[in-house]
Amino acid sequence: SWSKWKPTIVTVVLTFLCNIESSMLAMGEWPYMSTIDHEATANFYGTASAVNKAAHVIFTFLFAFWAYSISGMRIPMLVGRCITLVSCVMYIFVEFIPSNRRWWMLFCYLLFGIGFGTSPLLRSYIARVTSEENRSSAYALQNGAVVLSVMVGPIAQIAFSGLPYPGVDIIPPHLKLNVYSAPIWFAVITNILAILITIFLLKDVEEIEEIKNSSSFKFSLAAVRDQWTRVRSLNLPWILIVLVIFEKMVSTLFNSTMGSVVGPMFTAMYAMDGLEIIMWLGIAQVVVGLLAVSFSMIFFVFKLGNHVSCRVLFVFSNVIVILSYLISYPFPFDSNPLKPFNETTRTGCDPAEYKWCDSQLVMNIIPFLIALIITMSFAIPATMMSLDTIYSKIVGNIDQNVFQSIFVIAEDIMAIVGPIYGSAVFTAIGINYINIINGLVYIVTTLVWLAAWKWLAPY
Repeated sequence: SWSKWKPTIVTVVLTFLCNIESSMLAMGEWPYMSTIDHEATANFYGTASAVNKAAHVIFTFLFAFWAYSISGMRIPMLVGRCITLVSCVMYIFVEFIPSNRRWWMLFCYLLFGIGFGTSPLLRSYIARVTSEENRSSAYALQNGAVVLSVMVGPIAQIAFSGLPYPGVDIIPPHLKLNVYSAPIWFAVITNILAILITIFLLKDVEEIEEIKNSSSFKFSLAAVRDQWTRVRSLNLPWILIVLVIFEKMVSTLFNSTMGSVVGPMFTAMYAMDGLEIIMWLGIAQVVVGLLAVSFSMIFFVFKLGNHVSCRVLFVFSNVIVILSYLISYPFPFDSNPLKPFNETTRTGCDPAEYKWCDSQLVMNIIPFLIALIITMSFAIPATMMSLDTIYSKIVGNIDQNVFQSIFVIAEDIMAIVGPIYGSAVFTAIGINYINIINGLVYIVTTLVWLAAWKWLAPY
């Protein structure tokens, strides 16, 4: 019934709106940064991505602790959305900074990470308003909303591809509307919508096992110790919780490394300029979004969560990721030499920055994008949905704010390490070794999952 699913639908809509600014910026971040500040490097871009995730980790915990302390999530959600709105406005005005614009962009990424720290509140909300029978379907909808938000950003950027940089002046000479800046205006609108929905439609629910007596937010070391003591006293299968958290961290490896190197990779290895990167990745992400949303809707409509084992789905998804790394490896029979660096367009492999320009090959872009699309449209969403569902069932029918925050923090730790590791390895020895290392890591974690197979069966 509508009354039964209304809280979930509101949460799914908020999930979409709260993820939109990331997808609006994702493809254009590196091209924009390298265009307006020529001192920006792949390593700096990786560091900026890591700063974003570090802020997310810290404020994920703070927002969750705040929500738990006041027995409600609406106020923390509103604060997070307001911070994100401020960061969107700051991003629009980046070209008013006369020099070192990359540092202004890094500060914007920091604020984006702080604002997005409210994301686990929406995850725990779904765990509290759904039954175990419907939870996998609800998480499928939420993951579909995340992927749909990823699809909207590229559509917006492709729509404005007719406005190449520097674009049309709004406030001459620095405030312009172009292929890089136009999507952030949409992010401003979606953040305002998220604020309105949070105020008028999102309702706090009572705690399932207990209602906090205190209605004020009190952060102290004593309070943290009390919460930790309470968590440890729960009769839960801690080994399985640690296992699922570990698998969640590893499952973040693909997105965290690929997200930090795909822009520099397309510039250096495929000799593409900013507009070409946006067009190619935009089309790929639109296809990813359509396929992933279709997968989520099929899972929801046909209630596959009641018929498909999440532990089996996780293994199958990991196998696809491993095959993706194998397919996208540049073997000599299907690869080409790198193009030399062009000083005018600032595309191609620059030997002053990358020592491997003369020794590595680049795979044909079509099979590379096909492997990327299949992995991101099915394998990654299925992996995340499986782990979300299993984790929420293991934790059980209690207030999950703290547990979901730990889950997201663990994921974000990998999301911090991933960009730094990815950009450093890419700069030093190239993308080939990232494929080898990540593929081996996925193989090991799949074997660990299979070793715990029978203990995961009840969930």
